[in-house]
Amino acid sequence: MQNRKLAIGLGLSVILILGIAATPKIIGLSLRNNAVDTLFSLIPPETRQQLAITETSFEDGWYSSSAEFQVDFTPFALDETLSGSLAFEFSHGPVIMTPEGVEFGLAHATITPRFASKEITKALTQVPFELPEVTFELIAGFDQSLLLELTIAPVTITEPEASVSFEGLTGTLLANPDMSAEIQMMMGGLRATESESGMGFELASMQLASSSEQMNNLFAPSDLLLSIPSLSSQSPLQFSVEGVEAQSRVRPGMDAMRQIDVYQRFNVNNISSDIPIRSLSWTTEINELQTALVRAYYDLIANFQQQMAAGTGAMPSEEDALELALLVAQNTLVFNNQVAANIYDGDNQADIRVRWLGLPQLQSMEEIEIPEVIAALEIEVSVSLDLDAIMQSPAAEMVDPYVQQGYFSIDNGRLLLDVSLANSALIINGEVTPLDQFL
Repeated sequence: MQNRKLAIGLGLSVILILGIAATPKIIGLSLRNNAVDTLFSLIPPETRQQLAITETSFEDGWYSSSAEFQVDFTPFALDETLSGSLAFEFSHGPVIMTPEGVEFGLAHATITPRFASKEITKALTQVPFELPEVTFELIAGFDQSLLLELTIAPVTITEPEASVSFEGLTGTLLANPDMSAEIQMMMGGLRATESESGMGFELASMQLASSSEQMNNLFAPSDLLLSIPSLSSQSPLQFSVEGVEAQSRVRPGMDAMRQIDVYQRFNVNNISSDIPIRSLSWTTEINELQTALVRAYYDLIANFQQQMAAGTGAMPSEEDALELALLVAQNTLVFNNQVAANIYDGDNQADIRVRWLGLPQLQSMEEIEIPEVIAALEIEVSVSLDLDAIMQSPAAEMVDPYVQQGYFSIDNGRLLLDVSLANSALIINGEVTPLDQFL
């Protein structure tokens, strides 16, 4: 009996040891689906048209694997396809030794990019100093998540002709099994000067944070925030800006299956330069944007890029452009802009709201009539300018004629304009104005 128990224990131990030993091999066999394919599937189909990714080799071992992919990218307005390759060196889990220490997961990979295009290699060879070390690492988790890490090492170059100081960059992309993703990027300070000309600039730092509920879907809810504490230049244009922020947001529209709402904001808290602008805030909202219109636009660009890559050099046809314009004309669209700026030491605001009701019955752009366009437009414009500031600007001589003609009014030191267009009726500062004089 005792011998039987011992034999069972030994058998179970052997099975456990074999299972542990076989795990890295099993993981290696599934790397294509669990890591590489998932990584490339994060690219949205609309932008994927610009990319061609081809597996050129894949060698799987017991504890490690390697793979290489040819990547061809055709950017807009370039007659050459940018080519390169990505080389993956995998270490199989579940226990992984990385340069940072022990990790637990399905696999860890170092990724080495190589460039083959003449444009890129020529640019890199002309850089007069050694480029900083760049590392890409990929970790595939047990939960099918992917963590892609980018590190660019700090570098300082001091030469008689110029000097560059770069404090490095780190970035991460976390892709979850449901295709939701988060991107974080932090770049340190960047300073560069040229001795002879005195040209130079300084970027204090830069941060980027982005998230998407489905990264491979351009129309999924997403957020992005880019911030730069300060940026300055000494020559040829001397300026200094502080508090730079760019924000973008995508949400489902009223018809969530066919529309999206896009929000964008650009803000600069303080500007010091020879130009008279001291601060700027610009907010744009595009609502009820048809997803079919966005797809048609990307298809048009992709076709043009393919023609450029094929050497035909043909521009998009008039027929394609008219089809895109027809899609815009047929559907509703809301386009709002709010601008606030301190100019000539005065605060100025403009609020422009445009609603296009659409012409769903329109079958061809050749059928479009100006009265139909006006009837389908609803516009509200509200402008408030600091009168003292405007009188210091080149536009000062235009104030009196515009006030006399009723286009602007003056109230409590403000230069005001209110315009509305609805039901083919134009109203300027409370007065109905015939449209004929503008047509």
